Amino acid sequence: MSDYTLYGAEFSLYSGKIRSYLRYKQLDYEEVFSSIGIYKKIIVPNTGVKYIPVVKTPSGEYLQDTSVIIDRIEQDEPQRSVIPTGTKQHLVSLLLELYGDEWLLIPAMHYRWNYNNFPFVYQEFGGIVAPKMPAFIRGFIGKRIGAPFKKIVPKLGITQKSIPAIEHWYEKEFLVQLNQHFSEHDFLLGGRPSIGDFGFFGPLYAHLYRDPYPGQLMQKNCTAGCRMG
Repeated sequence: MSDYTLYGAEFSLYSGKIRSYLRYKQLDYEEVFSSIGIYKKIIVPNTGVKYIPVVKTPSGEYLQDTSVIIDRIEQDEPQRSVIPTGTKQHLVSLLLELYGDEWLLIPAMHYRWNYNNFPFVYQEFGGIVAPKMPAFIRGFIGKRIGAPFKKIVPKLGITQKSIPAIEHWYEKEFLVQLNQHFSEHDFLLGGRPSIGDFGFFGPLYAHLYRDPYPGQLMQKNCTAGCRMG
């Protein structure tokens, strides 16, 4: 039996963050897809919310927020720490984590819901309820599940007025600069990963790499870096 259990999904932004962290830490974990049954039987009863990812610790505790999860595991599993020892580097790594969690969420949500990533995205969401059903049923259910997420997009400030600036920044500045950085360094702060790297990995992998349209953009713009998987 694995020491940790990750309840998440490949298309989930913050699941990508925690999955990459657990892999780097070389921790023994099992990932369980968060189907509707898992939500009802495990996630909601043990956390009180309907959000993923959730990590079950070896002691049987259920943790929900990714920053809380990482902080707890860093205390319990100090090997291969992602917390820089230098005070300035520590602060910068936390700022980068915040940047990934909150700011990269903007292009992640924009490119997922405002471009043609369908039926791929609806199939992913439909798998929560009907993983073994035919594709057209998964797509139908997935569209109903995904609709509330699409409605969140304008509330994040992603509007017709702001979209040109978001796309220019992401495509012409962020990806270009990130690609240049990774052509010279393995990680955001140099030769080893910090908590900031995992904050970036979540949106860059789950939305901006896996979804068809932004995935093509990334492949086009990131010739040297932006390594996912």
